[in-house]
Amino acid sequence: MKKFLPKNSFLFLPISLAILFVAQNQIFNIFVGLHDSPFFFLFILSTFSLGILFYGPSVLFSKWWRYVYLFIISSFVAWLFLAQYLYFSYFGGFMQASALKYAGQTTSLAGSILNLVSFSLIIFLLQFVVLFIGIFLQKKEKIIDTLPLGGFTAKWKNLRVFYLLCIIIIGLFGYGVILFGNGNGWYKITHFPQTIREMNSFVYSPNMTVQRIGIFNYFAADFIGMTLRSTKLTPEDIALVLEWKDAVPKIGKTNTFGSAKNKNLIIIQVESLENSVLFQKINGQEITPNLNILAKHGLYFNNYYTQVGAGNTADAEFVILNSLYSLTNTVAFIDFAHNKYHALPSLLKENGYRTYSLHADEPTFWNRSNIYPALGYEKSFSKSDFVLPVPMKTEYLPDSDFFAQSLQEMTGFQSPFMATLITLSSHTPFKIPTNLQTLSIPEKSPFNAIQKDYLQSIHYTDMAIGEFIAGLKVNGLYNNSVIAIYGDHGNLYGISDLIGTSTTKAFKETRSSNVPLILLGTNLPAKTYSTPGSHLDFYPTVENILGITSTSTLFGKDLLGKTHRVTLRNAYSKAITTILTGNLTYKNFTDGGLFENGECLSMSKQTVLPIEDCKTLYEEEVKATSASDLIIKGNLELKLSSSQTLKP
Repeated sequence: MKKFLPKNSFLFLPISLAILFVAQNQIFNIFVGLHDSPFFFLFILSTFSLGILFYGPSVLFSKWWRYVYLFIISSFVAWLFLAQYLYFSYFGGFMQASALKYAGQTTSLAGSILNLVSFSLIIFLLQFVVLFIGIFLQKKEKIIDTLPLGGFTAKWKNLRVFYLLCIIIIGLFGYGVILFGNGNGWYKITHFPQTIREMNSFVYSPNMTVQRIGIFNYFAADFIGMTLRSTKLTPEDIALVLEWKDAVPKIGKTNTFGSAKNKNLIIIQVESLENSVLFQKINGQEITPNLNILAKHGLYFNNYYTQVGAGNTADAEFVILNSLYSLTNTVAFIDFAHNKYHALPSLLKENGYRTYSLHADEPTFWNRSNIYPALGYEKSFSKSDFVLPVPMKTEYLPDSDFFAQSLQEMTGFQSPFMATLITLSSHTPFKIPTNLQTLSIPEKSPFNAIQKDYLQSIHYTDMAIGEFIAGLKVNGLYNNSVIAIYGDHGNLYGISDLIGTSTTKAFKETRSSNVPLILLGTNLPAKTYSTPGSHLDFYPTVENILGITSTSTLFGKDLLGKTHRVTLRNAYSKAITTILTGNLTYKNFTDGGLFENGECLSMSKQTVLPIEDCKTLYEEEVKATSASDLIIKGNLELKLSSSQTLKP
């Protein structure tokens, strides 16, 4: 047995390189600030499994071919470690597999990126040192290609089968724990493409994914997901998109066109803000006193809806900025981050605006660091750009601190500018410090614990927004800006069942999707609109107010015009659940989502109509939502905007 594992045997190198691979993954996480991981065991298991799958097949080769294979794999490992580190250091996020298609666009940044190279990165080249040691030892001793097994000597062909089985078993065990450790194994097997991409549902936070399974497994999962996700459109798909585009009526300018021309645009996306809490009191105290005042002094849309899918907050951003529907069962911010968009920030940049995003979260959260440049943001402020209060008593930077520091930054922005601010204090689980809980909620109330926390957090965020608006007035930005305030999505915990009234009065199922939109500006009237609207309509409405005309492919309509409709879909299927218009409403909350199983309602008479009365409306919206999905899937937005010829 002494010759079973000599230092230069074919087992020594792959095992040593796999162990080094685990260490390099951990060092990479330390370099990018992700060393405090609660998933250490799973991290070790997943990275070692991948290391064995990378280096293990070398046992199938004999003599020098073994070293050729190991050199190729080692080169790939070194390249990806270095590429991911430099990409993270420059862009603030991890490189996705889809970014490889656009690698040529980074040549102009080569000088800046090379400045990030340091001597410490040599740690990602140590596999070549181990490989050199193996080659050196081969010259000293003869490689053993036989193994005593139970009294007989297995020859090389038998060894290849034996070690191949060992590699497969180790890999299956490691990835079996990763993929199926949380149960629901059969679903994950039958939905493998989705499972391998989600890697236990942490796709919304690449940071947490890398902490959990390492940078290589993150990249591998993203690569597999990209490969298995078909983005090729058929001639029928192209025909549907063109048919939809030709059918869209041309709507002229409204009387508010250009009323805020060359004004700054300040957008405040409020986490989990539902319309149901506005103008409501608890124990005689207004829940949102500041938003109530702002709604009375600006354009207030109280029959306005969010159209989010699995991406929640990220979907709200996507729909607002692109006037495209959110995708079902996937997230555009993740899977289509490198598309070519003609988003609202891009449009404003073309018209002389500077564009900024401000949020106090990690830049990688919801993959923002990758998609924001594609949307047209010039600069993004994120967690590291803000000063956290000491001691920190909450998971997120409190909204009052966020707004105060954002206002300080904004005073230095060159006008005209667009600035998007995203709040966090009212994010689930809605926990804010006790000293910030100023809403008096009686002990005996219909609210459960998490609903009380939600109301406290919304009340606090409302206070922070009031302070921010006051600050804008003090520094002179208010009079030179259009300010938009809206909720990204509902709170998901049934608060609308206990507070407020339904705007549609038709059914309660849509109430959690009913969020407020308030537009403020010195040239905008004080008026409440109760006609249906949605996040899709934000882009064309702002475009109108700022006096900008674009060729963008927009699925929404100017909210200040006359024709409106809202379509809501199930977040995990393409089934349409709701269509709202000024006259008709279609609703369908059955599992199958078949048109015939829904109801058609008259909004004016509040009566049920024959289902056929809604058929044309339904078919138009099926075509519209499908066209939006195909535009995203096929990366067609810029082509449609520039009237390029579309080909499958």
